[in-house]
Amino acid sequence: MLEYCPGNPFTFAAPQYAKVRPSYPQAVLDEILTRLCPLVVPMSALRAADIGAGTGKMSVLLAQRGVEVDAVEPSASMREQMCHQMRNVVASVNERIRITEGSAEATGLATSSCDLVVYAQSWHWVDAEAASTEAARILREGGLLAAVWNQLDVSVPWVHRLSRIMRSGDVHRAHTPPAFGQFFEEPLLKLVEWSEVMTPEEILLLGTTRSSYLRQDGAGRERMQKNLRWYLYEHLGYKPAEEVTLPYMTLTWTARRLTS
Repeated sequence: MLEYCPGNPFTFAAPQYAKVRPSYPQAVLDEILTRLCPLVVPMSALRAADIGAGTGKMSVLLAQRGVEVDAVEPSASMREQMCHQMRNVVASVNERIRITEGSAEATGLATSSCDLVVYAQSWHWVDAEAASTEAARILREGGLLAAVWNQLDVSVPWVHRLSRIMRSGDVHRAHTPPAFGQFFEEPLLKLVEWSEVMTPEEILLLGTTRSSYLRQDGAGRERMQKNLRWYLYEHLGYKPAEEVTLPYMTLTWTARRLTS
């Protein structure tokens, strides 16, 4: 049974988080690494900090490109899930990832030790001023800061209603850049549209990974799942195990660290 989490909802991480939360399109990695290294250089020469790494989805994608990664995560339960996920990753990728306890505001990483600092689905949880100061400290001059968000494409009416029922609360606007602070250039946006195929049952599980769900007591969680079951099976008419195509968009904001 999931614990009731009125404070930080990810102190206890739903076991299905790694299973049903989507990864990130390869175009996002292309954008970040091209901005970081416009010239052809060995990816193995790069070191990245994945802040709020969660179950390690971004860390794995970076390591697959050859980047050395410090996966920084404050939640012990999330780090435990990340360790479990790494058992399924090939050794050549796994060995490029170091899992470490820390936060956006206090990473524990050395000064000027990183070429890239990325917040995948985590920047909205941080103290922006403290996090940007810490990112500037651990980045080398000219290094890159990136904030990445996957979100349902709520421009589609039925998806908009789905997100409201799940109370996803993660709708980030393309005209509202993150506040990276005085140490960084103005952020640039790359928008990638894509889709994922899931079953209604997987969407129900997806709903249980949202912070809005994790913060609820038992009655609140059951109510949210009941509404979601009604919407998927009765209102939209999906059958169990039927394929549902969920349209997504990924917002990637990048900014280079200013030189002193």
